[in-house]
Amino acid sequence: MQQSVHSPQNNNIIISDENAPFYQASPTGLYVIVYTINPVDQVPIWLSTVESWFKPHGISFIYRHPAQAVPLSLFENSQGVLLWNGTLPVFTQLKAWLNNHQIAYSFVECGFFPQTQHVYFDKQGINVECSLATDDLRWLPENASALLANKEHEFFDGVLAYCEHEDYIFVPLQLGDDSNIQLNSRFTNGMQPFIDYIENLYPSENIVFKAHPRDNNTYSSALATSYWSDACAKSLIKGAKKVHGINSTVLFEAELWGVETIIEGDCLLSRHKHQKRALLEAIVCYQHDLKGPAPDIECILDNTYIRLG
Repeated sequence: MQQSVHSPQNNNIIISDENAPFYQASPTGLYVIVYTINPVDQVPIWLSTVESWFKPHGISFIYRHPAQAVPLSLFENSQGVLLWNGTLPVFTQLKAWLNNHQIAYSFVECGFFPQTQHVYFDKQGINVECSLATDDLRWLPENASALLANKEHEFFDGVLAYCEHEDYIFVPLQLGDDSNIQLNSRFTNGMQPFIDYIENLYPSENIVFKAHPRDNNTYSSALATSYWSDACAKSLIKGAKKVHGINSTVLFEAELWGVETIIEGDCLLSRHKHQKRALLEAIVCYQHDLKGPAPDIECILDNTYIRLG
């Protein structure tokens, strides 16, 4: 039986009208194929700037959905393949097909401090699957500590500590269906079991919960000392005595500020629990600032399978 000359198509996936136009462009000149499931959000915030770093080298981006049939020739003629996030189940068939056809692909994902301003590239994956998870971090430059201190000042500058409650544990909630939660934690049945767990763990403590901004679910708390807040996460971090969460970016931000963290699940912080500060230094050095000068393209090429020509 001959192998398919197209990547697998899943007709059960419905592509929204606002996203559809991104997937229809044909390449002109040199191009990288970028797989993303929500380009209407991801392109303007992150990927348009990333593409601008390749433009001086004559390379543009074309976008495809992981459930979209794509001819093998499009991959063979490309400069490389990038997966935005790439961990969701919708990517599984695509990655298997790419592996079977010996087509190398790399990952790109939003970074940290803040997420909307940074991206990082990796040949292995994102989050706990990225190369930093097993890195010894011995490559850090001499100015890594100073770079991290500058990032801490920049990120928290002007933020006032939350003061509506005192002596509290801040608990940032995640989206229950977030791929990082589903793949790398034991709380796979939504946030209510996690809330119950936290309240059982801290029955005599002040607890301040903050729902994820995109979570429309309603949750219940049983303790009189449990509170809910929609205050800025950075403000809540500054006022907290401890931050307890599941694989949340907020945990990295709390470590940046120097607050004690309790980490549920498997993440970069848990992998480097004895050298968290060094990990943060590595992250700051590893990621790229979307609002800063364009990075040296060689730094990106070192962490991807993209070719310039």
